[in-house]
Amino acid sequence: MRIISGSLRSLKLQTLSSTTTRPSSDRLKESLFNAMFMRCDFQRWCDMFAGSGAIGLEALSRGAKEVVFIEQDRSAYQIVKNNIETCRMQNQSVLIQDDALSHVQNKEHGLFDVIFMDPPYDYDLKSLVDVLVKRPWYDKDTLFVFERRASEDMTWCDEHFIMIKQRKVGQSQYVVAKIRV
Repeated sequence: MRIISGSLRSLKLQTLSSTTTRPSSDRLKESLFNAMFMRCDFQRWCDMFAGSGAIGLEALSRGAKEVVFIEQDRSAYQIVKNNIETCRMQNQSVLIQDDALSHVQNKEHGLFDVIFMDPPYDYDLKSLVDVLVKRPWYDKDTLFVFERRASEDMTWCDEHFIMIKQRKVGQSQYVVAKIRV
């Protein structure tokens, strides 16, 4: 796994060899960033279920101001920490080891420009989203990005979001959406 573009282009990242995490493929990451986030100048990102931190670090490489990484798994948390240090992005990174749902319910981080969620495929993402949309983490311009199994029906998003882009890449898909106002 590597950083695709920006100030850290081609830098290799550590990944976790585990059945508990499923890193975003370079192909999916490249598709997402080329379509929606060529430049991330001054954006605040939340990389929820951070895994290796590759998505958040890609955003920092492309100019994001800050990324909050949330990862529950202890081994994955350590990989994210190592990758942040390798990239020398400690000053632009906040790394939190916590369960995503309890963190969203109990913590505030101000407004994010982008909230990226890539939970395990069997995770109940809709329940997390139902809580998140009631919390002060976003505004009308915030982009929500969901990475899921390619075969998953994403129409549940329609309750809270307007879909901007949906793309299948290999066995995965991503959805970019804005909150309904």
